[in-house]
Amino acid sequence: ESQASSHPNLPLGQLGACAPHHPFGPAMAMEGAVGAVAAGVAAGAFGYNRENYMYDAEMRFERFASAREYANQQAEQYRGDLRSLAALTIKKNTVWTVTATLCMALDIALYCAGRLGLHGPSPPSWIMGLWMTNNAASFAFMALCVFLSMHCAFRAQAASTHLLTRKVRVPVPTLKQLDDARRFASEFEQQSWGDIFRVPFLTNDGAPKTDEAVYDDFDGSDSKAPAGGS
Repeated sequence: ESQASSHPNLPLGQLGACAPHHPFGPAMAMEGAVGAVAAGVAAGAFGYNRENYMYDAEMRFERFASAREYANQQAEQYRGDLRSLAALTIKKNTVWTVTATLCMALDIALYCAGRLGLHGPSPPSWIMGLWMTNNAASFAFMALCVFLSMHCAFRAQAASTHLLTRKVRVPVPTLKQLDDARRFASEFEQQSWGDIFRVPFLTNDGAPKTDEAVYDDFDGSDSKAPAGGS
């Protein structure tokens, strides 16, 4: 009625066009659109960064397992070399033991005869004395050879066992190393907000490259030092 009284010459259909508009209507619509876009970008960044985190965690543990597998294979090569060296010594001394035992059996057979020249006249007694003495010395040296050969073979086997069990062990990872290599999915939420909602190719938190992060500890360099610094 007030609008009709203030504009008596306008028809009733045009009175609604002259009604005052709310001053916050377009601004609130714009803010709502911007908020929706920001929420969509944040949700996309969160999903993208979480997927990358899970992928990196899987690759990190896969790298740890592969490195341990290579280390175990290398240790097995060393252990195989030790077994081969010990087996070479044991086999050689086993041959010496068998040979010396056969020589001892031959000395005993010659002792059983009691003399030389069974199909002819006996040699002089002084020659027989020298022969019996040398035969006894040969038996003693063969017995010593058997003892030393067996001792050497047993000592080589003991040394191989000692090295295999004390020095060249298979590098099985400890429980702490396994815990350090793995990552939980919940650890993604413990990062900084900048890492959780990082926009790809636009924001950079200064993280080093993969090669720099891995190999700088071995060459003593610092990946964070400036290129032109002293």
